[in-house]
Amino acid sequence: MTTPTKQEYLVTVRARYKICQEREGKSSIINEVMNNLGVKRKSAIRSINKKVLVHRKTLHSRKVTYGYDLIKPLTFVWDVAGKPCSKRLHPQMGELIKQLEKFGEIHLYEDQEKLLVKMSTFTIDRLLEGERDLSKKDYGLSGTKRSPLLKTLIPIRTGFEDVTEPGHLEMDCVLHCGESMSGQYAETLNVLDIHSHWNEKTIFLNKTKEKVVGSFHQLRKQFPFPILSIDFDNGFEFVNWVMHKYCKREGLSFTRSRSYHKNDQAHIEGKNYQSIRKVVGYDRITDPVLVDMIDDLYQHEHRLLTNFFYTTMKLEGKKRVGGRVCKTHGEARTPYQRVLASDTISQEIKDHLTEQYKGLNPAELQRSMKKKLKAIQARSSVTKLNLATTPP
Repeated sequence: MTTPTKQEYLVTVRARYKICQEREGKSSIINEVMNNLGVKRKSAIRSINKKVLVHRKTLHSRKVTYGYDLIKPLTFVWDVAGKPCSKRLHPQMGELIKQLEKFGEIHLYEDQEKLLVKMSTFTIDRLLEGERDLSKKDYGLSGTKRSPLLKTLIPIRTGFEDVTEPGHLEMDCVLHCGESMSGQYAETLNVLDIHSHWNEKTIFLNKTKEKVVGSFHQLRKQFPFPILSIDFDNGFEFVNWVMHKYCKREGLSFTRSRSYHKNDQAHIEGKNYQSIRKVVGYDRITDPVLVDMIDDLYQHEHRLLTNFFYTTMKLEGKKRVGGRVCKTHGEARTPYQRVLASDTISQEIKDHLTEQYKGLNPAELQRSMKKKLKAIQARSSVTKLNLATTPP
């Protein structure tokens, strides 16, 4: 008799033994078990009286730590921070919440603040899944044209691995020409500090060499630290005698990237989308009023949000593993935090930036920026309508 058969047999025997009231009947059942199982009397009695444990499956529901009540405050913080990825948002969460609470922009109850600060990047992605913009990324046209002027006089720079202090810039021009590069249109001069990622930009109509140099001269004054060097591509707006004389006169070191190597200016190329295309898009801009409205946004709300509250991640190293290149990035930090952490920046500059930071309400800046963007979109729609209705 197999073990499962014995178990089934004992189940029926126990039921009979339990309802049996007479002594002789119980003794007869014991004798039956002895004969069928081939065991002694004491063993048969123990088998009949043995308590069978019934294993019941208990459903244990997982305790919910990060509930749906966190989605609303998390979405608000994420929107104020410029809708970054979770790896850029996570390190900034605690400080940004404190700044928002300081101005009464966010009200958290119980342990919501503690949960928001300690939640992982995977949890942030899960809770923000329904809020993310999954629209397809567009690409604009490039207006960089090769310039044979001064090529031999401007040294080539292929990387910034040796940059350990603020003051070394990359700059580029972003076209707002729509689908055609003919005629006149606006362009944005975008300037980025390699070490701190401090970002300044301005927009103007009808690009010329003089306008580019003049705009850069004005943007230099907005950086909180001295400018030491600049790097640009091979476009005619940068590689010319006007820029060459300006850099010589101001004592600035200047270099250029290699032709057809966009990775030589990877920092500013990545910032062009994040800081400009996500704000004004890819439409053609020819209206002077619209240019002034966008420049006002650049110089106020978006500038403060980008440099004081929007985090960025810096590449720290590359390692080839087989056929793949594994990249290591540092913790996400704001340009303001990187300037404060720099040993080459004077304490006077740091104190000035700290006082400015304490008076900034990121939520109010975000609301003001959205209001201006709405006005820009309305003006842009009117301009397109006027162009469409104008007779040829």
